[in-house]
Amino acid sequence: RRAPRLDRVPRRSSFVDSLERVMSALREAAKATWSAATRVRQRPNLFELAKTLPNHGIGSTFTKYSWRANAEHYHDTYWTLTRVAPRPGGRSGKAWGVLTWKGRTRADEERVNGSVKPIWAVKEVARDAMGVPGPKLPRREDAPAEAAAGEG
Repeated sequence: RRAPRLDRVPRRSSFVDSLERVMSALREAAKATWSAATRVRQRPNLFELAKTLPNHGIGSTFTKYSWRANAEHYHDTYWTLTRVAPRPGGRSGKAWGVLTWKGRTRADEERVNGSVKPIWAVKEVARDAMGVPGPKLPRREDAPAEAAAGEG
């Protein structure tokens, strides 16, 4: 019988190095997958968005991320919020609104479907919900002219 050739057997350090490289690549892939999965959960739902707006977002318009991403197909599609009944925690409840689908506004108020899902974005804040407008500030090009007029 012949003795095994030692030059064909991988050395332990190269084997360990290659194993560590594979494990590192697997860890990085797992991190990327995990961050993609958690990124969806970090988006706010309709109630979390509405509670940050004045008057709980009533009168404001909300759109779904998928409608925004496919704007050529879902042009002018959004919900106008009319009523909100949040639960005490503020992350869930019931919401009603008027749907505008591809430019056509429905006549009746409907319950908003999928309001708890993290798929919502604010399209436009209601003007009356924004409150009293602030003071009118001079424009940049107007400011030096007024300063020069005041000196003379």
